[in-house]
This record gives sequence, C-alpha cells and structure tokens, in this order.
Amino acid sequence: MTIILAIDAATSSAGLALLRDKAMVAEAGWLTQHNQTVELLPCLTGLLQQAGLTLNDLDAIAVSRGPGSYNGVRVGIATAKGLAFVLNKPVLGVSTLEAEARRFQETGHPVWAILPLGHDYAVAAAGSLEGVWIKTLEEQAVTAETLLQTLPQGALVAGELPDRLVELFSISRQDIQIMYETGLSRAAALGLLGLEQLRAGNGISAASLQPLYLRRPQITPSKKPRDTTGLPERGVIWDMDGVIIDSADLHFESWRDALGQHGFRMNREQFEATFGRRNDDIINYIAGFAVPAEKIRLIGDDKEVSYRQMVAGHARSFSGVMELVRELKESGFKQAVASSAPAANIALVLQELGLAAFIEATVDASQVDRGKPDPAVFLKAAEKLELKPQDCLVIEDAVAGVIAAHRAGMAVIAVSNTHPAAALNEADMVTASLETVDAATVLGIIDRKIKLGA
Repeated sequence: MTIILAIDAATSSAGLALLRDKAMVAEAGWLTQHNQTVELLPCLTGLLQQAGLTLNDLDAIAVSRGPGSYNGVRVGIATAKGLAFVLNKPVLGVSTLEAEARRFQETGHPVWAILPLGHDYAVAAAGSLEGVWIKTLEEQAVTAETLLQTLPQGALVAGELPDRLVELFSISRQDIQIMYETGLSRAAALGLLGLEQLRAGNGISAASLQPLYLRRPQITPSKKPRDTTGLPERGVIWDMDGVIIDSADLHFESWRDALGQHGFRMNREQFEATFGRRNDDIINYIAGFAVPAEKIRLIGDDKEVSYRQMVAGHARSFSGVMELVRELKESGFKQAVASSAPAANIALVLQELGLAAFIEATVDASQVDRGKPDPAVFLKAAEKLELKPQDCLVIEDAVAGVIAAHRAGMAVIAVSNTHPAAALNEADMVTASLETVDAATVLGIIDRKIKLGA
C-alpha cells in the first residue's frame, strides 16, 4: 500500500490530493490569486486531518513542475522539496500539461492540454492508447497561430483556456472538441502519474527536482524583408518590465519578500498599482509615509538582488517582442531601453534575452531625478540616440508611461500586458500583443504625429 501526496500549485487552479494506491483518500481544490505561498500549507494541514493521516504516513510526494506561473511552480516545488527532504521521501515531478491530459484518459484518445503563457500557449498531448499511457507531443510554447495550425482534425482539447482562445476556436477551428468536466481533478491525475513514476523506479531526491519553464526561441527570422532605402532617422524607445519581459510575478514575489524583511506588507492590488514606478515611489506608497533614504536603499537593494536571482536562467519575453526588435534593427531604427529599473536589472534582461546587439542605448533609474509620468527618462533616451523627441516612438504598458511619452512629444504604442486596454486609450495605438506591430506600423505612427504637430 502506497500513500502519495500530490501538490498542484502551478496555476491559479490550485489543488492537493492524497491517494492510497490508486484510490482517492482526500482532495482539495481552490482558486488562488497568486497566494500559493500562504495558502498551500494550511490547506495541506486540513487535508491530512480530514484523511486522518500525518506527514509521516506519506510514502512519496508528487508535484506539478510546470509549465505555469513562475510563482506557482516555484512555491509548489519548494514545498515538495522541503517535505521530501525532511521526511526523507522520494519526490516525483510531473508536467502540469500531462496531468491535465490525464484527467481525460477514459476517452481512449490523445488529449491536447493547453495553458496560457503570456500571449503564447504551452501545449502538450498525451493519451491512453491500447491501455498504455503515452505522451504524443512534448511540452512546448507556441503562438495562437501555430496552435491553430498544429491541432489535428477533431482534436480533443483541455486546460485553462482563456476566452480569446475559445473564441478563435469557434471562428477558425469548429472541429475542435473542448473537454471541460470529468470526475478526476488535475491534482488527482498528477498523483496517479506520480504513482506510476514511483512504481517504475523514477522517484528522485529533492535536490534533483527541477522546474519546467517554457519559452519560445528568442530570435526568429523577420516576417518579410524590408526596403530601408531612404528611411529617415527614427527611434524606438522600449519600456522593459511588462513590455519586453514578462516579469510581474517575479517582481511581486521579490517586493513582498524584501518589504516583509523590513516590517512592511504588500498585497497584489498594491503591487499592480505601483508596477513600473521607481523603488522610492513604491516604498513610500506602501509605507504611507516618507521612509528614510537609507532604509529605502536597503529595501530596494534586497528586492533587486532577489529579483535578479529569479530572472537568471528564467527570463521570458512577451510574444512578438523579439521579432519586432530584430525587424526594427534591420529597417534602420535606432533602439533604446528606458526603464525605472536599476542598471543591473536592465543589463541582465538584455543578456538573458539576447537583446544587447539590438539596443544602442539604455537609461535606468539612476540617470534621471524623477520617474514617470515625468518625461525625463524618455528625453534622456532620445538624447543618447542622438534623435529629436518627435522622431521617436515609445512602447509602454502603463498609464504613467503613456503620459510620460506624450509629455516628451513622442508617439506611443501601448500593449495591454499588465493594464486593460481601456486604461491605455490615450496612446496612439493600443494592442494586446506586439505580434500585430511591424516596422511599417511604427514608422507610420511617428510620421503621422510629426505631421499633426507641424
């Protein structure tokens, strides 16, 4: 008799399950708003009490190792590793996508499991064929367009499907069958897969367990060659966090940890209200009073060190960014990054994403006295590019950034990665993804603004 604990914390649909061999003993499921850190262990305590078990009764621990949110995967794996280490039990890492597909094993057909990954999608396929569980497609990150082209005729699809993808299916792929309900939770399916791994002798030590993060290739060929003959000097100034790099969860966790060490607390709502602002602005906002400069420096340093540790090896760009950066370079645009982040953060992100060769200048928080919506950071970037402000276009994700760009006399494209499109409607263009933007679009917006200002 084997008792296994399954921990599924990779997405907002969190769950725990206790299985005795293949039989369910107890389970719990809940929706979390990035609060796995504080929710997981109390839920586990309650589940063990419900089942009349203790941690010492466990024979193994299975955990979702991704893909999923950075925070969710990290918390789940850290919890599983901690328990496995203390209890000296084996730990089994299971793909979130494979566990999702396993919920529908009884169909007897491969199931395509899908999870949102920024504006891309994580996908894998697996199924029970002639009684044997087989993964038919390894986990990978794809665009919506690629996903629509890849899914076979009549595919069975399951997962946390955003409304935008369901709508695409209804328009372009009406042959696809979306699977919703089953009697098996993802946590329970994860436990079954973990049990099979254990019986196959695939249990590993806590130290060996690694997360599964997915990201698309960083630089891909341009959509089509560009004729750059006669292009006047123009520039694109990129905000970084929330535009280039999908880093919100990493920033939230590092802020929460650093502030907590100094006696302050930050919730998700406060984080979203301040995301992209200078560290001193954020700390004073959270404290509700003017924090001494030395304490601001200490908190900020702790936060940035923690953030850089999380980013290293795990940086992921938003969809369309890498393609647009390369196309703009090939089309003759000068490019800069202007961010409220420290210089070390900017350098790390450029290195991790392979962007250094495409960016001619950077402006960080230390180079200006005032943060956005003050235009100083964008004006400094234009100066470094040796361009007039009106010859530049800013790509932003925040209201303060849109205001700052306009105050600098620059055109601005807003991408709704972190704020709703309605809040960004003062921009010259608002888009849900930079996949819809190309060099010709950028040039047209700049030239139109110049003509209107003439």
